[in-house]
Amino acid sequence: MPPTPISLPDDAVILTMTSPGFDAAYPRVVNKELIPEPILQSMEWAWNTTRFPERPVRVLRLADVWVAKEGLVFDRDGNLYRETITQHSEGEIDQAHAAVLAAIGRGGPEAEPDASGPVLLCKKRGIGNYGHWMMEMLPKARLVHHHLRDLEARFLVAHVPGHLNDSMAQSLSMLGIDLARTIVADDTPRRFADLLLVDGLSEHGGYMSPFVFDSVNALAGCIPAAGAERLFVTRRATGFRRVVGEDDLIAHAQACGYTLVEPDVLTLPQQVSLFKGATRIVGVMGAAMTNIAFAPPGAQVVTLTPAGMPDTFFWFIVTLRGLDYTEVRCPQSGPIQGVMPWDTDLVLSPEDRERIFAE
Repeated sequence: MPPTPISLPDDAVILTMTSPGFDAAYPRVVNKELIPEPILQSMEWAWNTTRFPERPVRVLRLADVWVAKEGLVFDRDGNLYRETITQHSEGEIDQAHAAVLAAIGRGGPEAEPDASGPVLLCKKRGIGNYGHWMMEMLPKARLVHHHLRDLEARFLVAHVPGHLNDSMAQSLSMLGIDLARTIVADDTPRRFADLLLVDGLSEHGGYMSPFVFDSVNALAGCIPAAGAERLFVTRRATGFRRVVGEDDLIAHAQACGYTLVEPDVLTLPQQVSLFKGATRIVGVMGAAMTNIAFAPPGAQVVTLTPAGMPDTFFWFIVTLRGLDYTEVRCPQSGPIQGVMPWDTDLVLSPEDRERIFAE
């Protein structure tokens, strides 16, 4: 049967920080009428929030726990801590719970806890997404590494393929974290005698603390701006959620003075450098556009967004960074090519194209 979630114990808190409140403004949305009503309503509550009050960010230290799947944490008896549920489906939770109970029941060497010192959980739902890593997992590593250095924590990260793995390693190294102190884990349940959790730093789609930008600023601090003021960010390597006729769109953007950016072929420092110097950025909404977090305050950002894509993640980034943001909603075309209903091709009208690149 499904686990009944329990709350993290207050007596496990070892550090509490007050995240500042911040103001927010409704985004500029072009073609808003294309957004299906249920999708619009899922975003409106955040978009209509004019003030996000200050709130606590906590670091907790838990003894004898299990970690399974994408960052689900269970106590020694298999009870799930609800604060570690981050967009996990009921099926994923059930699978993780069953795997943990099976591991407890089998006992043996695999059930012996890792007792080599504190380990910080840097896994959550969305481990394969660059944006989730940069804005939701990496900031936890920076917070503990910076504020609780004496703990000499290790860092539990996910096993991910290829380019994202390189970006994760580069980002940790750029923060001064020794990669030898990382533990790379898959979905298999693992038991830890001493686990650190950061709670309250972000809630995907619902909240993002200004503290998130401590890691962003630390990464960008020693990297010079590339000098390209206008960027067009392509998803060619991704293969889905692309603009119909993108080759013509790229040619038009370049004719208007835009530098083509293919993040999948760039190192993290190269990406930081490009976005750090940009004053105008255009691209399809997706993980690569997370790099707008490195843009200077006041930079203009235009996201080409599938009509049916529910997302406030980038709105939180531009709000906290102080960017000028426009979201152009586009009709969707063709079959679903990814895993979500909005992973289709997009149609950018000639009128919208001219408006975007004329401004």
